[in-house]
Amino acid sequence: MPVQRKEEETHGNLTDQVAKESESSTASNHPLHDTDKEKASIEHHQANPGPAIVQNMPAAESKEELKKRSHELNKQS
Repeated sequence: MPVQRKEEETHGNLTDQVAKESESSTASNHPLHDTDKEKASIEHHQANPGPAIVQNMPAAESKEELKKRSHELNKQS
């Protein structure tokens, strides 16, 4: 049996290069798909943590008011 390299050690760059150089290729040549750019660092993955707080919350309603409203909305015509 032929010896195959581990998946972690293989590179798909040759296939991509052949596909891009082919005239009948459907491989993208868009700048966003360039793999020669710098790799992402920790700064690229940092977010501004914290909950999203609603500024204008409606007033709380009682359970009776909510039930009354739900019965009104669910009436059969």
